[in-house]
Amino acid sequence: MNIFKFEFKRNIKSLIYWSIGTSAIIVLFMALFPSMKDMGMKELVGAKLDSLPPAILEAFNFSSTTDFSNINDFLAYCLQYVAMAFGIYGAMLGVNSIIEEESEGTIEFLYSKPVSRNKILWSKILSRVVYLLVFLVIVVAVTVGISITVKPTEVNMIDLSINIKSMFIGMAFLGYIFMAIGVAISTILKRGKAATSIGVSLFFMTYILGILSKLKEEFSFIKYFSPYEWVIPSNIIKDGFEAKFIILGFLLIAISLLISSVIYKKKDMNIN
Repeated sequence: MNIFKFEFKRNIKSLIYWSIGTSAIIVLFMALFPSMKDMGMKELVGAKLDSLPPAILEAFNFSSTTDFSNINDFLAYCLQYVAMAFGIYGAMLGVNSIIEEESEGTIEFLYSKPVSRNKILWSKILSRVVYLLVFLVIVVAVTVGISITVKPTEVNMIDLSINIKSMFIGMAFLGYIFMAIGVAISTILKRGKAATSIGVSLFFMTYILGILSKLKEEFSFIKYFSPYEWVIPSNIIKDGFEAKFIILGFLLIAISLLISSVIYKKKDMNIN
């Protein structure tokens, strides 16, 4: 029995919906860029941003130097919302990975087959890894395509592509962090009805913590509890990745998957 193939086919519809929805957001945002560039948005937006407190600007990933007539700045602004989609989708993939068997009543079928719990777990994890990878490839392709369409002729496509690559590496990293944490949570859950709500709540709780971390200097340490803050697109294209957050992210993934493996081997399944 090929559990990976079964798992991949099982959730293909959600992958299609997420890919279409996220791609549509990117296309709609970027389709506005030519008119933004021609309307003198740099001066208009700059004047509005200058009137806001610096802490508020930073909390919502703006700065007085943000130039919406620059395609790199505009794209980075758009992709911060796409980064949220990666975090939420990753969390949902994770929290539904294990508990869905119990909630849908298919766990008894799986256990009737000559496969170990360890193989079931890692087949499910691998299917989620591939889901997120396919999602990444589709969204990157759409982003590159629309960027080529709307970019000014003087913009170097190689430089733009490098920025796109860097931002999406960060988004994929974010998705895998939340996916791994979600898998650990899924092994603990007793019922699947609240799994999706828990996944979405997990992301937004950490997102809010990230906003709080930027309101006052005394709260800056909270940033360590908000993976979204580690991969904000505008920060990545300006300053690159911070090594401490990369290390912390990989540790979170490794610890979450280790916890998942330990708990799943000992878990009492809800078999009817």
